[in-house]
Amino acid sequence: MNTTQPMAQKSRTSAMIWGNLLALSTAICWGLNEPANKAIIPDWISASGVALGRIFGATILIWILSLFFKKEKIQRGDWKLLWASALMMLGFVYVFSLAFNTASPIDIALILTFQPILVVIINAIFKHEHVSVLEVVGMVVALGGAVIVILGGGNFDSGRLIGDFFAVVCAVTYAIYLVIIEGPSHRYGAISLMKWVFLFTSILALPLIFTVPADLPIFTHGKAMPWLLLGFIILFPTVYCYMVTPPAIRLVGSEVLAFYQYLVPVITTVVAIAVKMDSFHWYQPVSFLIIVAGVILVNYAKSKSEKKS
Repeated sequence: MNTTQPMAQKSRTSAMIWGNLLALSTAICWGLNEPANKAIIPDWISASGVALGRIFGATILIWILSLFFKKEKIQRGDWKLLWASALMMLGFVYVFSLAFNTASPIDIALILTFQPILVVIINAIFKHEHVSVLEVVGMVVALGGAVIVILGGGNFDSGRLIGDFFAVVCAVTYAIYLVIIEGPSHRYGAISLMKWVFLFTSILALPLIFTVPADLPIFTHGKAMPWLLLGFIILFPTVYCYMVTPPAIRLVGSEVLAFYQYLVPVITTVVAIAVKMDSFHWYQPVSFLIIVAGVILVNYAKSKSEKKS
């Protein structure tokens, strides 16, 4: 009796289950990230304080984790890519925190859903990748959804618009980060890669220490909840998600992982409304459906062109 085939099938099933659980867990963490940030910015801690807490906290935790993993030698040509990735990481984390000074957590989550389209655009500009007409149509559709979020259904508010602008900058910097880090991510493990990226990000972030006020309420009021939320932001949406994303991609593929990311704004919306942090507006589900439709159209066009080649 040949037991090889059933064992292989069981192994694939186990890999799919674990991959889906990892992908779902990252979506939940990122979905909770926006309400957690909004709950402490700016009432308890400044945006720069949260950003630096994420960067320095993640750096310390990842370097401690790296002690239990085999060291990998970084090739000389990859060091400049890691520094460039760190610069984009700093831009993403810092501007992401700034957005919460005025923007709605739901709007931020919706705008970040537009990020896969930005990766395609950046690859087309800098890597000269071919873009089909159908992909362009998908980009325009998704862009239309993002514009609806920013315009807020005609509800113009200068503070909210600034926050939404910061969210757009977040999406752009993170998309550039993904494009830069793509090559090294195939050559090194997640721990080896992230420990250097976060270390370099910490070095670049050192001047921002002077932007953090000394008399923050989180230090002076002695409440536990702001500290717990900050700890959650550092541990889960930052360290955990960055660590498990590469193995999740290996187990189930980037398309399945991207599917779970569509849950992020849904989770953010449910939590933000449940705790009365934000209110529901008609343009939010409309823009979400438009952005997702555009992203799906681009992915479909891309997979179709790859099959032809």
